[in-house]
Amino acid sequence: MHIHRAITLLALLLGTTALADAQGVGFRELAMKDPVGGGPMGGLVFYPASQANQPLPVGLYRVDAGREQELAPGRYPLVVVSHGHGGNRWGHHDLATALARKGFVVATLDHPGDNFRDMSAAGTDAVWLGRAVQMRALLDAVLADGTVGASVDPARVGALGFSAGGYTVLLLGGAVPDFDRLEKHCKTRKQAYICTELAKVRVTRPELKKDTAEPRIRSIFSMAPVGVFFDKAGMKDVKVPVRLYAAAKDEVLALADHAAHVKASLPKPPEYTLVPRAGHFVFMAPCTPEGKEQAQQLCMDAPGVDREKLHRELATEAERFFTRTLAPAAPTP
Repeated sequence: MHIHRAITLLALLLGTTALADAQGVGFRELAMKDPVGGGPMGGLVFYPASQANQPLPVGLYRVDAGREQELAPGRYPLVVVSHGHGGNRWGHHDLATALARKGFVVATLDHPGDNFRDMSAAGTDAVWLGRAVQMRALLDAVLADGTVGASVDPARVGALGFSAGGYTVLLLGGAVPDFDRLEKHCKTRKQAYICTELAKVRVTRPELKKDTAEPRIRSIFSMAPVGVFFDKAGMKDVKVPVRLYAAAKDEVLALADHAAHVKASLPKPPEYTLVPRAGHFVFMAPCTPEGKEQAQQLCMDAPGVDREKLHRELATEAERFFTRTLAPAAPTP
């Protein structure tokens, strides 16, 4: 027992995880206020748990976490997650639980005005800029949370996002969007999804533009991001490490105009992986068989694409990337 306590104390002192205690993954609901629209904003926080959990069916998914499990003792880095246009807080649950099992706290949210229940603000700057402000509120909510907040190291925070969420985490890292680029882009790309559904940004909250960078974010993991808003000038202040994933057959955000454009525009080349044959939604969590029947566009992949295998690789790569880039600062001699 004394050895167990000593290991736990050492982990707390070093800012690392008491992995011997992390037998499972827990999660709890976060109830927040939307800093953009003023209404309610829901979220989740996943964390290492001291007891095993049973998988939980949630919508299209089977989530490997238990509600309100006991938090394993430790001092953990935090990863905040931003979903895609019309997505929700569960869309990357598998990456969240995989990271939590390896000693991370991971927080997700439903972006108000741009989630599967509420698309009322889609296409406005209240979304294209407000998403970053909402992510800051999520970060603050986790640090203030009575259950997990004291176990999070506020100096070790990263961000992960997909599609519009991949764009959002770039904003957190210092990228500045130019909304006029979308209108010019859509004059020649009329058939592109973004040019049929979201062809022009409706400006309602321009004051949000000054408030999208978040200096507490130390690294970014971006999957198939919306990239058309950026050029090299808009990306020049992204100084944090970036891990970028792209789908070779992205039918929603054409590779050349988005992920590859982001890769070319960043001031320092990102760590980059192109997933062959894959479409846009391959980065969303694998669905249950029932989910595949209900939402084929989101859940089904092209022949030869193994989403489950890709997500095991994504989880391993996310853990390696965030472990490296969020390493505790070296102690002062």
